[in-house]
Amino acid sequence: MKSTTQRVLRASRRLLATSLFVLPVIGLCGNGTVPVGIHAVNYSGDDFSYVVEDPLDSRNKGGGESIGPYEAGGTMCCYSLPQIWRPGIQIKVQAVHSARLSPDKAGPEIAETKIVEVPEYVNGKAGELWVVRAADGSLSVVSSNFQPDHAQWPGAVKGWPVPSVEYRRQRWGQYMKLAQDALDTANEALAELKISPQKIVARSWELDQKYRAKLVEGFTGPNDVKYMEFVRQGFEEMKRNSEEDVRQLLVRLPCALVNAP
Repeated sequence: MKSTTQRVLRASRRLLATSLFVLPVIGLCGNGTVPVGIHAVNYSGDDFSYVVEDPLDSRNKGGGESIGPYEAGGTMCCYSLPQIWRPGIQIKVQAVHSARLSPDKAGPEIAETKIVEVPEYVNGKAGELWVVRAADGSLSVVSSNFQPDHAQWPGAVKGWPVPSVEYRRQRWGQYMKLAQDALDTANEALAELKISPQKIVARSWELDQKYRAKLVEGFTGPNDVKYMEFVRQGFEEMKRNSEEDVRQLLVRLPCALVNAP
């Protein structure tokens, strides 16, 4: 009986020792990979979208968001990277880009697929996967838990994207047009309210009933004097806000015309 008990105890100790050795290895992930989030940063003036895929395993893929010119994306899920870096880790980047013909209009979409290598990990640790589109349109990836403005960011270009002078001019022109159009609309409406208010008040009532019924439920209709005043005050506020938008844009004009952030 004693001999049997001793054999059981010895076997238990061997099993415990084996478990202590094996469990940490299992905790590292059976296939030696770690899931990471996916980001993208676009240093170019084109619209850009992407999907990343493991050339050796099509199930390992992610991405799909669209990134505007000189912008960075959010966090997409997920991609599995080897926990330990080695030379030759490759990722297939399937990208689509289109040139901006104007601030609100893009040109034809152009698709490209490129196999890129993952550079050595920062501090030897697998970090988030970043897809980088350079100013010249070239594609690359880095693995980093540091953002582009961090001192340890491993990307070739340091810092967040800075819009070109041409792009800033286009955007400024677009915003100024929107602000000026709103100001012109407010001025025209106020002038019409003085000359012949019935038409514009009737139209306002129709729109308010459709989109802002709760806001105007205290009025009896387009002929309600209080509603006419309500409409007038609305256009006065629109005019003030548009004038302020134009003023602010004129203040920012120098930044849109010079090569500075």
